[in-house]
Amino acid sequence: TVSYLELDGSFQPRTRGRRQTSDEELRLAAWFSAHSARGVVERVQVGRWTCLAALMDDADPKTSDAAATQDATQDGYLIAYVDITNEGDFIWTLNVAFVALGLVLTVAAALVGHAVGRGIERTQEAQRRFYENMSHELKTPVAAIRGFADGARSGVMETTQALDGIVAETERMSGVVAEILDLSRIESGAVTVRTEPLEVGEFVQDCLMPFEGMVRTRGIDVELDLADGEVEADPFLFGHALTNVLSNAMRHASKRVYLTYARDVLVVGNDGRVPDERELPHLFERFHVGEGGSTGIGLAMTMEVATLHGWDVFARRCGACLEVVFVFHHGTHKRRPGSRELSRR
Repeated sequence: TVSYLELDGSFQPRTRGRRQTSDEELRLAAWFSAHSARGVVERVQVGRWTCLAALMDDADPKTSDAAATQDATQDGYLIAYVDITNEGDFIWTLNVAFVALGLVLTVAAALVGHAVGRGIERTQEAQRRFYENMSHELKTPVAAIRGFADGARSGVMETTQALDGIVAETERMSGVVAEILDLSRIESGAVTVRTEPLEVGEFVQDCLMPFEGMVRTRGIDVELDLADGEVEADPFLFGHALTNVLSNAMRHASKRVYLTYARDVLVVGNDGRVPDERELPHLFERFHVGEGGSTGIGLAMTMEVATLHGWDVFARRCGACLEVVFVFHHGTHKRRPGSRELSRR
């Protein structure tokens, strides 16, 4: 805010019809008595008080105060000034704030960069382990096929027996490759979720039918406790995910597999080896390699399918058993832009 100070010809403040002159204004008038260049804006500091001020003739018609006193005197002066005492404190505070903000941003950027770098390292290491394990997974059936073929050619094995072994190993290798391709399609967004109402109990029993031979051969006791209820799901994708979970349960079970469903929660449990608490959160990771050397591709597929539908899926310990839990949420399935239908095999 611009303020005005009227001075007489000897640079003394006029008090006629105005407030009392402050000590700062007195010192400002004294300063201009020694620096009387007119019309020049000066930065004046008197003690702790700082202002921008200019000295003008009191008769200058540009100011109303001067115009009002023009007929009273023609030999005086007028000082127009703006108090900027706090400007320095403000600039100092602003500089400190910018420095502090810069330090915070620098530290944050360093932490983020460190975290990103560690994440990239972990991902690269996981991928390396994954591909090493996948190489092993594919080498094993290839070596077995070569062994059956050599046995049949040398007459060590019967041709029928060798062919049966070759077919079994070929199917195993084909299954591994198919899992990788399906997972890649889902992760790339090449899948459209086509939901329809599914009665959970009937659907679970349909998914169990292919395992009847394994159940009888291994003497596994399968227990079902399935309440009535429906879920909106893509039958092919849900069937694929549930079959992966059932396959793991049947393969690792000692004597017992159980399935329960109630209130939108489906549980698949078995009494086989239970991973420790540190391993449980990683069972659904694509590149996770378990203690037994399993790549976890099937469970990674299950997680992707659950995510597409907007469900939750996780593993937990229940006494001496391992449980995989599906939690269904209705009307939350996701469609990825540019997706297309995954071919039904």
